[in-house]
Amino acid sequence: MEVQTFRARSMQEALQLVRRTLGPDAAVLQAKEVGRGAMSWLTGAREIEVLALTGVQLPSRFADSARDDNDATGWSASARDDESLDEPGDESTAPPPIHPWDYRAKFRADLRSEAGDLPSLVEQLASSPRAADRLDLPPPLDELLRQMLQAEIDRDLARDLIDRVCCHATDQELADPAMLQLRLVRSIEQEIQVSGPIRIAPSRPHVVALIGPTGVGKTTTIAKLAADFRLRKQCRVGLINVDTYRIAAVEQLRTYAEIIDLPMEVVSTPREMRLAVDRLSGLDLVLIDTAGRSPRDGVRIQELKSLLGEARADEVHLVLSAAAGTASLIHATQRFRHVGVTSLLLTKLDEAAGPGGLLSLLRDSQLPLSYLTDGQNVPDDIRVGDRHALARMMLGLDSLVTEAYRAA
Repeated sequence: MEVQTFRARSMQEALQLVRRTLGPDAAVLQAKEVGRGAMSWLTGAREIEVLALTGVQLPSRFADSARDDNDATGWSASARDDESLDEPGDESTAPPPIHPWDYRAKFRADLRSEAGDLPSLVEQLASSPRAADRLDLPPPLDELLRQMLQAEIDRDLARDLIDRVCCHATDQELADPAMLQLRLVRSIEQEIQVSGPIRIAPSRPHVVALIGPTGVGKTTTIAKLAADFRLRKQCRVGLINVDTYRIAAVEQLRTYAEIIDLPMEVVSTPREMRLAVDRLSGLDLVLIDTAGRSPRDGVRIQELKSLLGEARADEVHLVLSAAAGTASLIHATQRFRHVGVTSLLLTKLDEAAGPGGLLSLLRDSQLPLSYLTDGQNVPDDIRVGDRHALARMMLGLDSLVTEAYRAA
């Protein structure tokens, strides 16, 4: 019971070779598409490799020995007669051309054209979520995949990005690692939505609330925004603090307010919130600092929703720490979004070990990114969300990111 390897230009030829060598009782263990020749990564030349053996009971594509020997392919008549299959020579129903480097789509198309919709071990291998991991990648693409995994980009998302690069890259780009990396950066940018900075309304105060879990840096971020709009943009800014649960939280924001010379209100009920907003109605911008809530505390999150309803907030920024795990970030987003979140504000990028994990958060939440912070300095260390700079940062291109990120 020896496993043998067969290679051919198509799946049909490979299976016919197996049938002639091992007989109709042979079982296919694995099938994959591999490069043909030493320069296959450049030329795109591919062939099918099949592992098969006899003497075991495994699903097989071969017809039993009673089948007509003239049927060289060995497929069942029902598969050949299936009306869903394209008729030979019918150009109107011919499938669209597949890029030679779109390895997964090409492999699956070959299987469908050879075997219709018959279930088999080969088709299961082709449709497996990790099938792409078993297919050989040309060196430039393999390096991109390694780069993304090292940056902690989710494996499934990394494979999707590789597929996108393959489908849209030109032949010249496929032979140039630098061009492939640029194509990858652009693909990641497409996954990132940005909302831009806070925009002041000319006729009334623009009310902005920051919410989120405990310890993510909401109060420091409020101080950065307040200092930027007051000192740099010369806007009239007021503060409202509803963080009455944490010790010294009010005093911390009050200290910032006194340094920047800003009016500040402290509230604890929805009614007090409404009155505080009315008292600050003559200003350009009102920033609301809220108490950190656990994503699992549904009661406190509902209280927060009531408070913000009375504040009639124009923007609600969900503040999350980039240093947290991807699963906890996604969970927090799902729990807080019912409060009326309009955008994400990511803090502590300087503490994040693998910023690539943020890509899964942005894709899952479908929320735009407003600001990024990367330090404790007030009013510095805060930038408007920039998809190009963040995409490069996610790939670990620190030396290239610094100039663009700091200039944003």
